[in-house]
Amino acid sequence: MELSHTELEMLEAKQVCLNFDFSITKEIAEKIGTSTIIFAGMGSSLIFPGKQAKNRALKLGISNRVEAYFASDLFQYEDFSNTYIFLCSNSGKTKEVILLLDYAQKHGAKCIAVTAVSDSVLAQRADEKIILTCGFEQGVAATKSVIEQGLVYDSLIFNLAKLQGQTVDFNNLKDELSKAADVIENNANLKLEDNVLSTLINSNQFFMVGLENGVAEEIALKAFEITRKFAVFYPDTHIAHGVVEAIHEGSVVIFDTSAFSDYMGDFEKFASQTGTKIVGVGELFSQSDIKIAVNKTFENYCYLAGGWGLLRNIANKLSLDVDHPEKVSKVGNPFEE
Repeated sequence: MELSHTELEMLEAKQVCLNFDFSITKEIAEKIGTSTIIFAGMGSSLIFPGKQAKNRALKLGISNRVEAYFASDLFQYEDFSNTYIFLCSNSGKTKEVILLLDYAQKHGAKCIAVTAVSDSVLAQRADEKIILTCGFEQGVAATKSVIEQGLVYDSLIFNLAKLQGQTVDFNNLKDELSKAADVIENNANLKLEDNVLSTLINSNQFFMVGLENGVAEEIALKAFEITRKFAVFYPDTHIAHGVVEAIHEGSVVIFDTSAFSDYMGDFEKFASQTGTKIVGVGELFSQSDIKIAVNKTFENYCYLAGGWGLLRNIANKLSLDVDHPEKVSKVGNPFEE
C-alpha cells in the first residue's frame, strides 16, 4: 500500500534526528545567559516542543525560568523585560504568533523565530531566527517538524546547562540521538495486535493520559487530524478526579505506563465505572497493551513516535485519506497583512 505524505513525513523524522546539530542554539544560549525563556506557539508548534523543553530544563535544573505558553495566552502580560520568547510556527504565518511577536517586542521581549520558511513574516520581523531543515510538510498533521522543533529547544537547554557549569557531552548526545532515530522509526511503524486495534477502532472517543511533557497531549491533537475521532488529554491521574460522572464509553490510552504503576488500580476502577477500555503504551509489556522501545535520553520523542504508530494503524484500518481532510487546513489560522 502506498504511504501517505503524513506517514512518509513521520518516517522522515529519523533523518531529521540524524542530521541534527546541537550547536544550532549555542550563540543564542550565550546571549540569553540567565534570562527568562518562554516557548510560544499554537497547536503542535507548542504542545510537544515547548513542554518537552520545559520538562528537560526542570530535570537539568538550569538557572533560567522556563515557561511554555500558547501564543494567544501571553497578551495578558505586559512586562517582558529580560525575556527571550521563542516563537514557533513551521509556516511562519500563524496569526496568533505574528500578533504576539509585535506585542512582545513592544513590551521588551527579544523574539526568536523558529520556522521552516526563511522569508516568512515571522522570520523577517523577529530579532533572530532559527530555520528548520525539515522543510514545509505536505501532510496536514505536523510530524517531523515537531521532532525538529523539540530538538532545537532541547539543544538550547543543553547549551545553557553547559554554560552554567554542568557537564554536557554533546558527542554522547549525538550518539544517543542516533540510537533514538532508529527507535522513532520503529515505533512509527509499530503494528497493533488485532484485539487492541479492534478496541481502538470501536471507540468513538479517546482519553489520552500522560505526563505534562507534551506527548499524550500532542497525540490527542493528532487523533483528531489522523483518525477523525474525538480525543481529550488528561494530565497525570486527573481523569480519576471528578470526570467519571459524565463519561460513559471510549478508550483510555495511557502513555508511559511505568510512570503510573502506582495508580493502575485507580485507572481500572475508572474503567469499570465508565465502561471505557484501558490501553497502555509503554516499554514494560506486563503493564502495556502496546509495547514500544525507548531511548532514555530522548524517551519523550520515542513515545511521541509510538503515538503516531498507534494512530497510523487506526487510520489505515479505516481507510482514511489523512492527507486530505474536509475541514482542517495546514495552517490553522493564517496571518493576513
